[in-house]
Amino acid sequence: MTAGCLAGWIVAATVAAGTISAADPDPNLEAVQTVCGRCHTTAVFLDKPRAWDRWNDVFADMMQRGASGTDEQLERVTTYFLQNLTFVNVNTSPAEEIAGVLGVGDDVAGAIIASRQRQRFASLGELRAVPGVDPAKLELRKSRILF
Repeated sequence: MTAGCLAGWIVAATVAAGTISAADPDPNLEAVQTVCGRCHTTAVFLDKPRAWDRWNDVFADMMQRGASGTDEQLERVTTYFLQNLTFVNVNTSPAEEIAGVLGVGDDVAGAIIASRQRQRFASLGELRAVPGVDPAKLELRKSRILF
C-alpha cells in the first residue's frame, strides 16, 4: 500500500470517528477514536461499509480538512477500516484490498487472484478452498465479500 493510499485511509477514519469504549482492547479501534474522534462520533461510519476507493475519497477529504495522526495511528486506522468497514470483490479487487479485507497475507491474496484467473469465484465455499484462507475470518466478513 502506498503512503498516499494509507494517508487517504486515515483521513476517512478521521471523518467518521466518534465514541469508542475505553474498555475496548482493540488498538486499531482506539486509533480510530483518537484520529477520527476529534471531529465525529464513530456512529457516522461504523455501520456503513464502503468500497476501498470510496474510503480513499473520504480520507483525502478529511486530510484536506486537517485530519492528522502519527504514522502508527494512521496505519492502525487503515487496518481497522480494511478489516471491518470495506467491501471487497474477490473476482475484481487488487491483491492489497483482498489481503486487507480478508485478513490474509500477500501470498494468499496472490493465490486468490491466480484462482480467479482460472475460474471466477461464485461462493464462500470456493473461496475457502484456497490454501491459507481462514474459514472463521470469512464467516465474520462474509457480508462484505462480493462475487
